[in-house]
Amino acid sequence: MNNKDILPILMFGDDKNEITSAKQYAEHFKNEFKNVEKIKQLNIHRCYIIFHDNQKKSKFLKDLEMIYEYHAGSCTTGVFLYKNSLVAIAQLGGPAAVNLMEELSVFGIDEFVAVGSAGCLDDKVKNKFVLVSKAIRDEGASYHYLKPSTFVLTSSELNKEIETYLKENKFDYTKGITRTTDAYFRGTQKKTKLSKNLGAVCVEMECASWAACAKFRGFKFSQILYFSDVVINIRQQWQRITKTTKEALDKKEIIAQFVKNMIDDYSKK
Repeated sequence: MNNKDILPILMFGDDKNEITSAKQYAEHFKNEFKNVEKIKQLNIHRCYIIFHDNQKKSKFLKDLEMIYEYHAGSCTTGVFLYKNSLVAIAQLGGPAAVNLMEELSVFGIDEFVAVGSAGCLDDKVKNKFVLVSKAIRDEGASYHYLKPSTFVLTSSELNKEIETYLKENKFDYTKGITRTTDAYFRGTQKKTKLSKNLGAVCVEMECASWAACAKFRGFKFSQILYFSDVVINIRQQWQRITKTTKEALDKKEIIAQFVKNMIDDYSKK
């Protein structure tokens, strides 16, 4: 094959002899991972992942013990201990999301439940939660973990547990497909139509990356999505659901409380 015909993103190999790894990173920055043994001794295996702008102002997060600081470029977010779980704040996009998952695995975490926002592709579900069954791989990170394919599945076992919780607490939800993309501002009509033809009801920037990493590493991963905007509606135009920064922050705090309640329920089992 001529070098100019090579498409690197499609050239996944099964080689597990990694030059870089989270384990190596942890060994190099031992002080940052000083709480690893503490979490392992507590036998904590699950992390709930959220997105939040200001952890210090969060009613849920502000008084929790921070056991790790996750660094994504120039941004730093916290990972907190709450009951029998960790709660992590993620950064936007697949690469940062996957790095968070990889680094948390050093603590012995092998179950991940993410709750994040998405753009709605179907007016019928814009007021519901979406429990993701699979994600369309329209991003880059997943191709470093799995061979090329259209979809990657989330954990059916973890999904059943979460669906039971949603049903018992009478949340309005649907099970569905999401499209994960790297390019927030390149949502074209052609790509949106293709997404809908493949069954997607929403679009976001992390799910496929997380799901691929989890599948490769043998983790369990599930994601619940709520809507921050409508990418396409009956008028075929983009529309923001949360109109102001304060409204968006308030919604993220509601989601943080939603996750708190999920952990409260999980800790009783």
